[in-house]
Amino acid sequence: MRQAGIRSTLLMAVIVLSVLVAGCGAAPAPDTRVPSDEPVPSLSGDGPGLQRARRLLGPPPSGGAWHSGVWPGGGTISAKRANAFGVWRGTPIDTGVTYPATDSWQQIQDSSWHIQTYNGLDGVLAYGLPMLPDNDTGDFRSIVRGDHDEVYRQIADDLIANDRGRSIVRIGWEANGDWFPWNVRADQAAEYIAAFRHIVGVLRGTAPDLVIDFDIACGTTLRGQQNRTDALTKLYPGDDVVDLVGCDIYDWYGTAATDQAGWRRSLRPQAAVGIADVADFARDHGKGLTFPEWGLASPAEHGAGDNPYFIERMRSFFDSQASTLVMENYFNEPDTSLANSIWEPAQMPRAAQAYRRLW
Repeated sequence: MRQAGIRSTLLMAVIVLSVLVAGCGAAPAPDTRVPSDEPVPSLSGDGPGLQRARRLLGPPPSGGAWHSGVWPGGGTISAKRANAFGVWRGTPIDTGVTYPATDSWQQIQDSSWHIQTYNGLDGVLAYGLPMLPDNDTGDFRSIVRGDHDEVYRQIADDLIANDRGRSIVRIGWEANGDWFPWNVRADQAAEYIAAFRHIVGVLRGTAPDLVIDFDIACGTTLRGQQNRTDALTKLYPGDDVVDLVGCDIYDWYGTAATDQAGWRRSLRPQAAVGIADVADFARDHGKGLTFPEWGLASPAEHGAGDNPYFIERMRSFFDSQASTLVMENYFNEPDTSLANSIWEPAQMPRAAQAYRRLW
């Protein structure tokens, strides 16, 4: 998510409420039409990263072509709530989005609740793994030295212990933004890559079947970039350590779209990476495509608000990428300034109807 303040508020609510919770009609056929003048990448490619991901993750419980999931929001994050979202939309949830507490190294290491809260979900976890804590020491060099290996190893142990050894792990997501401690400039790309690769080595040493996702923020420039796609090309950790390539996309700022012209701009923004760029890059590298977080945004966050058009265009884009798309998750968050919930509560009622019709 774009703003650290939003995410910190969100995580604190989850920490308090999740520990108190013991998480335990067919939809209509989607409208998959894409406007004829809409620039959509061609379909091709079935590389080793994509093959590995599909083999390890297995078929989606929903029966769909890709794993479709949710951050269920509402404070209490649990399998029960995620599954209820699936009942509401008419198809089971394939993926649950989760994050550990991030204040300190100790919090990251100890917060196994964020895995256990999804016990009872018949799907995979999309696990956001912080490279660094919010309020503690450490940098990319300390990661490469191995100073924090015990933390990453404990996370792998916890995933295995909870039968989540085939989770999707989003290491250092949205690093091209400036809102997380692992944020990076173009001239720090080598340090970021070295740290990412080291973490993969630690994780796979304990849990070799984890599926690794390189996940940036679409619509956000990489500071110091020479080219608008540098967030992909300069930060990419390498084919040997990545299975999936994706980005987080919201209906706000430079990626907001309320009409055809706005949608076309958002596919390949003038100064940043767009979802069409990510789809091209994933396919060119033989990787699966992901959108671990996507959703609407309130006007308070420079969003278009209750915008069914964005929901419809995202579904059309997903359908157009079905040959490589592995995962997408609607980020349903009512309790922060993002205020984009389409379910319990339905803050975006027209968009909620569009989502339910298409999923």
